[in-house]
Amino acid sequence: MAMLTNAHALLIGIGNDLPVTVKDATAIYTILADKKLAGYPKENIILVTENNATRQGILDAFDTLISKIDETSSVMLFYSGHGGLYEPWNQFYLVPNNFDPENYEETWVTAEELKDKIAQINSQRLIFFLDCCHAAGMTKSLPEIRLGKTSKSAENKDPFKHADGLAQRIDDGKGMSIISSCREDQLSYIMDGDSNSLYTKCLIEVLKGKHKRYFDEPFVRISEVVHYIFKKVPERNPIQNPYANLQIYDDFILSNIPKNLKNRVHEPESTAIEADKSSTTVDIITVYRETETATSAILFVHGFSGEAAKSFGQIPDFLSKDEKLEGWDMFPLGYSHNMSPEMGKNIWASKNDLKINIDYLKTSMKYKYGKYKRIAIVAHSLGGLVVQRAILDMDKSLRDKISHVLLFGTPNNGLLKSSKQKSWSKLLKDLSSNSPFIKTLRQDWSYMFKNKYPFTLKIIAATKDEFVSISSNFKPFEAEHCVTVAGTHFSMVQPKHADHDAYQLIKTTLTDNAFSNQFTSAEDINLVLGEYNEVINKLLPNANHLDKTGLEQLLFALEGMGRNEDVFELLKTHPLAKDNSDLLGILGGRYKRKYLNEFTAEDGKEAIKFYSIALDMAMKNKDFDQIYYHAINLAFLTLIINQDYNQTKVYAKQAMAATKKTPFENMWKLATLGEANLYLGDLEASKGYYKKAAEMAGIREKISIHTNAYKAYTHMMQSNNPNDPYIKFLKSNFLS
Repeated sequence: MAMLTNAHALLIGIGNDLPVTVKDATAIYTILADKKLAGYPKENIILVTENNATRQGILDAFDTLISKIDETSSVMLFYSGHGGLYEPWNQFYLVPNNFDPENYEETWVTAEELKDKIAQINSQRLIFFLDCCHAAGMTKSLPEIRLGKTSKSAENKDPFKHADGLAQRIDDGKGMSIISSCREDQLSYIMDGDSNSLYTKCLIEVLKGKHKRYFDEPFVRISEVVHYIFKKVPERNPIQNPYANLQIYDDFILSNIPKNLKNRVHEPESTAIEADKSSTTVDIITVYRETETATSAILFVHGFSGEAAKSFGQIPDFLSKDEKLEGWDMFPLGYSHNMSPEMGKNIWASKNDLKINIDYLKTSMKYKYGKYKRIAIVAHSLGGLVVQRAILDMDKSLRDKISHVLLFGTPNNGLLKSSKQKSWSKLLKDLSSNSPFIKTLRQDWSYMFKNKYPFTLKIIAATKDEFVSISSNFKPFEAEHCVTVAGTHFSMVQPKHADHDAYQLIKTTLTDNAFSNQFTSAEDINLVLGEYNEVINKLLPNANHLDKTGLEQLLFALEGMGRNEDVFELLKTHPLAKDNSDLLGILGGRYKRKYLNEFTAEDGKEAIKFYSIALDMAMKNKDFDQIYYHAINLAFLTLIINQDYNQTKVYAKQAMAATKKTPFENMWKLATLGEANLYLGDLEASKGYYKKAAEMAGIREKISIHTNAYKAYTHMMQSNNPNDPYIKFLKSNFLS
C-alpha cells in the first residue's frame, strides 16, 4: 500500500483535567502512522501531549511542522483541549497544559499567535480539527484569569462556548478548512462507554473508511470527512452540532482507506492517484472589497450549484465601481469551488448542507463580520432559505444589524411534491412544501415578523425561472415586497451590464432610491404574474408584426388563458411560426419543467402534446436537429408520465437516427446520444457521450442534462441508491 509521503500532521492533546484529550490525539496518531490504515510516514507526524503540550511546546511544534512542509504538502492539524475567551479584551486563546490564570499572557496561546503560525505553513492543503470542549460530567471549570489581586472572570459561566468563535479568529481566509466539534452555545460530549469524544470518534471512523460501503478511489478526502462528521455527530447526540467554515482550497487526500477495504474500490488505484496529482485548485476569493474604515457590509450568499465568488457574476464589481456604494465592504459567503455539497453542485441540497451554511452565516455575523454596524444580505436560490433560517436563529443583537435582505429565485414556500411520483428524489423531501424544514421556517418567520420587518425586504423572481415557481417564490410574502426581473434562474443574478434590472434593484434598494424596471418589459412581468389579459390586449392586435420575443410572450399568455385554439391559429398563420417547431418546443419545455417541479398531470399531458406537434413539424421540414431534440424529450416524458418503456425506446431510436444526419457534434447532440443509449440499455455508450457533453456544458446545461438522466435511470431501475455506479457517474460529471 502506497505511503502518503508528503502528508503531515500536528496532533495536540492537552491533558491535565481532560485525560480524554490525550487519548483522542494518540488515537488519531495511531491511525495516521499505521501503514495498513492512513499511511502517513511516522516522521511526518508530530504528537504533543501532557507535559509537552505547554505554550512553548505547542509553538515549537508548529515551528517544526513549518520546517518540514512545502507548497505541495497536505497538513492535518488536530487540537483537543480547552479553548477560552477573555472577554475584557475579546481575546480568544488555547489553554496549554501549563496555563497559569495569574500569568495568562505568558502561558496562553492566543488566536493571533496561532493564526500567525498557520500563515507560515507554506501549503494551502490544510485542515484544522478543533475539539475544544468535552462533556460537563468529565470537565472542570477553567481557572479564572486574575488581574492583580482582583478576580475577574475570563470566561462565561460555561467556559466551553467559543469553539466556532476561535475557529473564525484563526481563519486566514486563504482556503484553510476548519472543523470544530460544536457550536458556541453547546458542549462537546463523550458518550457513555466510549474512550474518545464523540467528535473524535466520528473522525476516527471516517479515517478508517467506515463512512462508505464502496469507494471510487482508495482514499478519503476532506469533503467526505466534513459530510460524515456533520451527519453522524448530531445523529448520535442531537444537542451537539459541529461547525465548519466553507473554504477548501483543494479537496485533497487526507488518508488512505484501510488495506482490508481495497476490495471495495470500483476504480483502479492508478486512476485515483493521477486524479489527485491533477486536481483542480482554484484560488479562494473571500473578499470583493474590504477597507479599514467601512462600517457597512454586503454579504452575497449563494446557492449550491456553483461557488460564492462567481454566482453573482459582475454585480459585486459593478457595485464596487459605483460611487453611491462607497463605504460598503463586500464579501461572498457559501461553499468554495472545491467544497462539494452532499448532493453535488446541484440546484437543490440536503438538510445537512443547509444547516452547515446556516450555522456558518450565523457565526460569521457574530465574529467574522462583527465589526460592522450595518449588514445587507443578497441571496440567490437556496441561499435565500439559508438566510431566512439564520436570521430567525441568530441573537436579536445581530438581527438588528441587518438593514436589507434581497432574495433572488428562492423557493420560499418549498417545492410541490406528488406522492405518486416515483422519480421524486428522497433527498428533495427536505425541501417539499410540507417538509418540516419549510413548514417550520414559514411558521417561525410569520410569528417573528408578522409582515413588519426591521429591514428592507425584496423578494425577486425571474421571468423565465426554470426551477423555482412564482407561487413558491412570492406566496409567503406581501405583494409590496415582491419584484420581477428578466432572466432565467441563473442569468437573473449575472447581468452583463449595469443597466440590468437585477443590478439596478440591488443598487437602488441599498441607496434607498425608487426602483423602476428599465430592462425587463412590462409584458414579461405581467405574464409571469398571471396578468395574461394585459399582454394579450396589447400584443394580439399587432400579432403579425411581432418579433420572435413578442410572439413567444403572446403564445405563453394565450396558453395561460386557456385559448389553445388561438395558439394553434397563430402557429399556423404567423410568418415566424410557419413551420417553426422551435416555438412549439418552447411551450413543450415550459410544461415539462412545470411538471417536474409540481407533478401536475395536466402539465405532463400538455408537454407531451406540444413536443409531439413540434416533432411532426420538424419531420415534415426534415429539420434533424429539431427531430432529435423533440424525440428525446418525448422519450423521457413517455417513460416518466405514461410508464410506456416500449414507446420510449421508439423515440430514442428516432432521436439517435436523426443525430446521424447532422454534421456537428454539439453539446445537445452528445447529450441526446447519451440519453438515447441509456433508454436502449447501453450504459457504457451512454456514459461515453455524456462525458463528452459534460466537458462542453455550463452549470445550467449540466443540471438540465442530469435531471433527465437521473430521473430516467432511477425510474427504470426502481432504485436511487447513491452507490450505484451509474448514479455516481452522473453526479461526478454533472454535479461536481
